[in-house]
Amino acid sequence: SFLYYGSLQEDVFRYEAGGERFKEVWFLQVCEALFNVVIGFIGLMITQGSKNLPQKLFACTGATQVFAKYCTNAALANGISFPVATLAKSSKMVP
Repeated sequence: SFLYYGSLQEDVFRYEAGGERFKEVWFLQVCEALFNVVIGFIGLMITQGSKNLPQKLFACTGATQVFAKYCTNAALANGISFPVATLAKSSKMVP
């Protein structure tokens, strides 16, 4: 399913309408983040949440996840394939 998701992401950025390709990376990122917030809120309502969770740590990890996703989308918007962007994002520096 991960490769299928990547294929769909590539299709979004390869689609041409009126001779122009989709380049609105931030718009796509905001839509995805809002959808995730809605799903998270529904999950909190169903499970009644937990009051002992470290909210600041969740905010930091959430922000880094959003930034990493933005970088992947920006790479796709500039013609890099999803597998290459994923490998670059998950690789470590070689000494």
